[in-house]
Amino acid sequence: MKTSSFFDSPKRWSKRKHRLLGKYLPPFSAKLGSKAPLIYCVDGFAGKAKYDNNQPGSPLLIAQIANKCAAWKKPVTLKLINVEADPENYKSLCYITQSWESSGIVTNLLGKFGEAVPKIISHIGNAPALFFLDPFGPTSVKFADLRPILERNQQATELIINFDVDGLRRIVDSINSRDNNLQASKRNKTNIANVTEIIGSNKWKVEVESGSVATHEREKLLLHEYITNLSSYGYNVASYAVRKDVGKTPKYYLIFCTRHADGIKLMNSFIREEEDELIRDSAGNPAQFLLPSEEFDVVQQETQRRRVELRQLILKYLQENTQTTRGQIRHHFVFERFGEFHDKDYNFTLKELIQDVRLQTGHGRKSINDTVPLTFIP
Repeated sequence: MKTSSFFDSPKRWSKRKHRLLGKYLPPFSAKLGSKAPLIYCVDGFAGKAKYDNNQPGSPLLIAQIANKCAAWKKPVTLKLINVEADPENYKSLCYITQSWESSGIVTNLLGKFGEAVPKIISHIGNAPALFFLDPFGPTSVKFADLRPILERNQQATELIINFDVDGLRRIVDSINSRDNNLQASKRNKTNIANVTEIIGSNKWKVEVESGSVATHEREKLLLHEYITNLSSYGYNVASYAVRKDVGKTPKYYLIFCTRHADGIKLMNSFIREEEDELIRDSAGNPAQFLLPSEEFDVVQQETQRRRVELRQLILKYLQENTQTTRGQIRHHFVFERFGEFHDKDYNFTLKELIQDVRLQTGHGRKSINDTVPLTFIP
């Protein structure tokens, strides 16, 4: 995709990404707003704020959420810091967000995100913050740019990062070129340094540089090392493969970083909702029909399928964890199978196991919450 056409209209996967942000930011703000007088959202690659077909970009979407937060019965002050490196995009950004900027809700910065990080950290102080980093291409966010954010003392620091592992893998592939001239050697050294700066370490080289690892395995290795490096700062980190359609290879991964298990739980359910929407969209495409019947509800079918799978997974888990709770079960699988099962799936499946006398509740009643003791009955 050419950058000149990037802002023509949002692609299907961009809409999904923005919906996830739009779903997550309000409860994030509501929960923290009860304790903190001020919350920040930082859009590190803000763009024009609006697509050419008038669809809102992330800065406009977040500014509109800030309006809603301010209008709640218990108002929450959500402020937005936008960073944009392209002067023309920056002009559009300032024009579209001028009313919020004049009221002090929005701050727009012209420049590269990495160079703006020290100023942003100073500006937000110790306030809770969510960083939304959605660059064009794989090389715009160096790990060194993230370190001051990851090292913040504020526990309520969260990140949503667009990680273009496909683009990064293509750079790695170029390192294995058979060219032996001086120019190729210099290019390879530069590419190795770039990948290491993005990932945050160079362990990937041993596994990937040989060229003997399959394409999808190289991408897995790069993704795993990146997540491991983010996790080393005390974060719960999960990834979501953003695809065009069901069965397609990922366009990129959204990496979600939080120090709170509740954040992972919440984002997990939002992602499951987006996956169901993706299934519904694909079934609506004549080339993607799964069954000829117009009465067939493909999402309902998928829900039934995954609940059967979840039941088997939970029964296997209970073989080794005979004393547990709903909260512990969900915590285990949310990390192991991120985005695959909704909260409603856990509630339904555990209720079914209690009704089938495979689980016994500590208080003897069938209704439970996340802390009620559960005992497995083989």
